[in-house]
Amino acid sequence: MPAPETEIAQGKRTKTYVEEVYRQVLAKPGVEDILIMNHSGVPVKTSMDRQEGLQYACLYDNLREKCQAFLAKMEPAQTLTFLRVRTKYHEVLITPDAKITVLVVQNAKDISINMMK
Repeated sequence: MPAPETEIAQGKRTKTYVEEVYRQVLAKPGVEDILIMNHSGVPVKTSMDRQEGLQYACLYDNLREKCQAFLAKMEPAQTLTFLRVRTKYHEVLITPDAKITVLVVQNAKDISINMMK
């Protein structure tokens, strides 16, 4: 069985891959929540409670559809590969692909402080 680092480098979307991504992202400074969804938008791993995870997954799906429609108007061959939304207090990072989507909520204040050091 390959090591988790090998699976991540190869891009496989196995349960081990999901667990390793979850562990690595939560270890980053400023991360408050993480939500990993399968290709159907169903949460498979999250630090949120179940109801909140389902709500974020549904809201993400609506946002993804709007962004994809916008990108199609700009350049028809484009697909959404990364989305970053920042407010005064939080930043949401979304990385969708064909098999999983990772949604990370992090503290924007912590990021600003760390970037200035």
